[in-house]
Amino acid sequence: DFLFAQSSWFLANLDNLEVIKLISQVIADFADGEISQAGALFNCNVTLDEYLLKSHHKTASLIAASCKSASVFSECDESVKNDMYEYGKHLGLAFQVVDDILDFTQTEEQLGKPQGQDLASGNLTAPTIFALQKRPELRALIDSQFENEGDLQKAIDIVTEYGIEEARKLAKREGDIALASLRQLPDSESKRSLVGMVGYVLERIY
Repeated sequence: DFLFAQSSWFLANLDNLEVIKLISQVIADFADGEISQAGALFNCNVTLDEYLLKSHHKTASLIAASCKSASVFSECDESVKNDMYEYGKHLGLAFQVVDDILDFTQTEEQLGKPQGQDLASGNLTAPTIFALQKRPELRALIDSQFENEGDLQKAIDIVTEYGIEEARKLAKREGDIALASLRQLPDSESKRSLVGMVGYVLERIY
């Protein structure tokens, strides 16, 4: 509540209606993302498109709005503003997919939480969605909410073997779209930093 109050105060002092609308939409998106995630727990029928929409609301919307806001303050052309939004959106989606991959591939010490925590709580992310397409036995484990001892570890092993590689490809596709969105920007140190940000996000899974 404190952070929302502070952000509302700073928004009111921006004195730029376009940016205020962008950041206000982020707050609405975040709420939508939380609601959609809570309503889809342990739902094996969740689609990749639904996952990406939720990821946009919870993660990518903020990055997209921040990138576009910078272009608004820089008084860029409308096409550049739109490209910067797309850059931020797809950078954010790549970041979220990578984060969801690491939930399975990193150790508890690296994560700072138990491995597969999203899956354990019923939040089905990209690796799990891809694994469900290949291994139908995973559905039974999820539907039972891992009621038997060892069920969660079995599910984690299935996702790690059958879902990670496709999720890596998805993260790479999102990163490539982000890079393509920078096509209008002239070569500069700032553009190279934006390009480098995509590389930084993706290198965590290789």
